[in-house]
Amino acid sequence: MAYNNILGEAETYIAGTDLTGKQYTFVTSDGDEVTNTGAGESATGVLWNEPVSGDAATVVRGGEVNVYVGTGGLSVGNEVAADADGKAVTATSGDVILGEARTAAAADGLATVTFYPVAQSVKA
Repeated sequence: MAYNNILGEAETYIAGTDLTGKQYTFVTSDGDEVTNTGAGESATGVLWNEPVSGDAATVVRGGEVNVYVGTGGLSVGNEVAADADGKAVTATSGDVILGEARTAAAADGLATVTFYPVAQSVKA
């Protein structure tokens, strides 16, 4: 079962693109705007709403958050990276590690991930 335990780290940004259907996926900020995180890239946080371009985007930047899972699913303890849709996948060599899976989930399910807001590193 997925759950949330955020650390008071929700911030508001501007949606730089249409993020409809992207709730509970990783997003990246260039300052004021957020867009979907690309495969293996660093992330600013996890999107908590579904704004259209130009609307307010609520982003959780720390703690244990729900994230949709990509191809291959996740197991408890997996190091987590983003796929091309901003979904959580098991990190492989060269990916930025965004956190650790706290619950397991199959593809397209919700998993709880401990998100690393500032301690992201590249997997060897």
